[in-house]
Amino acid sequence: MLEPMTDVTQPDGYIRYARSVALTRLALVACFVALLALYTPWPMALLGAVEFGLYLALLVATEIATRQADRTVATRRLRWQSEVLMVLLVANACLIAVQIRLYDEPIMQVEAALLAICVLLFAALRVHMSRVSYVVGVAPAAATLLWIAIDPAAPLAGDHYGLAMLLFVAAVLVVTWRQQATDRALARAVQNLTRQNLALTQAMDDAKAASRAKTRLLAVASHEIRTPLNAVLGLAHALCREPLTPAQEDLAQGVVEGGEQLTRLLDGILDLAHLDAGEARLNLAPLDLRRLAQTVINVWSRHALAMGVDLAFEDADPDLDFGIVADAARLEQALVNLVSSALKATAAGGRVALRLSGVAQDATLGVIVEVRDAGPSIPPDEQARAFEAFETTERGRLAGDSGLGLAACAANLALMGGEIGITDPPDPPGAVFWFAFHAPRHTPASGDPAGDLQVANPIRVLAAEDNAANRQVLAALLNDAAVDLVFAEDGAQALDAWRSGAFDLILMDANMPVMDGVEALRRIRRGEADGARVPVWMLTANVADDDVARYHEAGADGVLRKPIDIGALFALLAAVSGGVA
Repeated sequence: MLEPMTDVTQPDGYIRYARSVALTRLALVACFVALLALYTPWPMALLGAVEFGLYLALLVATEIATRQADRTVATRRLRWQSEVLMVLLVANACLIAVQIRLYDEPIMQVEAALLAICVLLFAALRVHMSRVSYVVGVAPAAATLLWIAIDPAAPLAGDHYGLAMLLFVAAVLVVTWRQQATDRALARAVQNLTRQNLALTQAMDDAKAASRAKTRLLAVASHEIRTPLNAVLGLAHALCREPLTPAQEDLAQGVVEGGEQLTRLLDGILDLAHLDAGEARLNLAPLDLRRLAQTVINVWSRHALAMGVDLAFEDADPDLDFGIVADAARLEQALVNLVSSALKATAAGGRVALRLSGVAQDATLGVIVEVRDAGPSIPPDEQARAFEAFETTERGRLAGDSGLGLAACAANLALMGGEIGITDPPDPPGAVFWFAFHAPRHTPASGDPAGDLQVANPIRVLAAEDNAANRQVLAALLNDAAVDLVFAEDGAQALDAWRSGAFDLILMDANMPVMDGVEALRRIRRGEADGARVPVWMLTANVADDDVARYHEAGADGVLRKPIDIGALFALLAAVSGGVA
C-alpha cells in the first residue's frame, strides 16, 4: 500500500514508496515460492524463484538510491529500473498463472485466477507512479485473468464465472484510476500545504526580525528622546525654584506638566514591546487622578482653542480625594486618547467635557471617567467594534482615526481590571466614552517634590555625564544643596576622578564615549579596597529590564532614570547624607 501522506512525485517519497513495495512483496513472494516448491514441479518453482529474485533486485535498487547523495539523480535512475523490473515481474507472474491454468484439474483454474487477481491488484497500485507504468502493469495481468476465466466455447451471457471476472477487472480499473486522480490531488494539496508552511515560517521569521528591530528602535528612540527631555524638565524644575512672577510661574509649571506628560506617554509607547511579547505589567505608584486629568485638559486646551472647540473639565465630586495607587502612564494614555478622539470628532463651535466622579469604598476608590463630545453618535452595533485594534466605526473613518488609540485604552483598562464603553448622551448628537476601575486609596504628597528632602550633611558627588545640557541640569538642581558636585565627561575621566579623590556618591551615565559607564563601574568595583565600597547609581535613559539587570550585575547600587525624578534624586542624596545609602 502507499504510505500515508507519501508524495511519490518527490524524490524522497518515491524512494520510500518503492522500498516499501519491495519489502512487502518479498515476504509474500517467499511464501508463494515455498508453496510452489511443495506442490508443483520444479519448473514452476523456478519461475517463482525468478519472481523472488526480481523483487530482491528492486529492493537492492532502492537501497542504492537511498545511499546516494543526489536524490534527484537517484530517483531518475530508480524510476526506469523499477519500470523495467515491473514489466519482468508482471510477465513472469502471468506466465506462472498460465502454467497453473494449463493443468487439467478444475481447481487449478481457480488458483490460476487467484494468482492473476493478485498480480492485477499489485500492478494497479502502479497508478500512483505514472500512467504509463500503470498501463504496462495492468494490461498483461487483466488479459491473463480474462483468458483464464472466460471459456471461448461458451456464450458470455451464460458464463457466470467469466462475466464475474470481467466485471471484477472493470471495477479494479475504474476504482484505481479514480484513486489515481484522488491521490494526485492529495499530493498537490500536500505540496501546496508545504509551500504555505514554508511561507508561514518565513513570515514568522520576518515578523520576529521586525519585532527585534522595533525593540532596538524603541530603545534607541527612548535614549535619544529622554536626553533632551531630561534637559527640558530639569531646567524647568530649576526655573520653578527661582523667584518668578505669577505669569512666569504658570508658564514654567506648564513646561513641567507638559514634559512630565511627554515622559509618561513615552513610557506608554515603550510598553508596547511588552504588550507584543505578552509581558505587559502595571507600574503602580501613588498619584492624584484629579491633578492628572486637569493636566491633560491644560495641555490640550491650546489645541482645542485653535480648533474652535470648548474643552472643559467637570469635577463631579470636588470634596472627594482622588489620591490613588495606579499606573499613571496607562491612565494618562487612556485620558489622552479619549480626549484626542473626542476633539477629532467635534466640529468647530462644539464642546468636549472630561467629567471625573468617584465613590469611596473603605480602602479603595471606585473611579468613573467620562468624555462627552458633540460629534456624530455611534450606533449600538458599532460600539463594541470601536475598541478593537485596526477596526474603526463610521465616525472614526470620518475623523481619520486609525483604530489603535481606543484599542490601547481597552487593553490598559483590562490590565487594570476595569471596564470601558460608550453610551449615548441625553441630548444627541454626540457620544460619551467612559471607563471605570477600582484602585487603592492614597493621599499624594503636594508641593515641590524636592522641598521636603534636605541634604543634612555636605556630601561630595561625582557625576559622569557626557551631555552638556544634562550636566547643566544637575548643576542647576543641586545649586542650593549641600553638594560638592564634580563632573566627568566619560567613563575614563570618571575612573581617574574616583582614583584621585574620595566621593560619597557616584552618578554614572551608561552611554558615554571613550569608556561607557558599565565598564567604568566594573573597574571601580574591581579596584575598591575591602570595606571601601562607594555607592554608585546609574543615571541613564536606558532603563529597559535587561539594561537594569546588566547594571546590577556590574555592581550598581541602584538606577535613576532620565528625565530625572527630582524626588528620587533628592531622596538618594538625603540618604547618602544621612549615611543610610
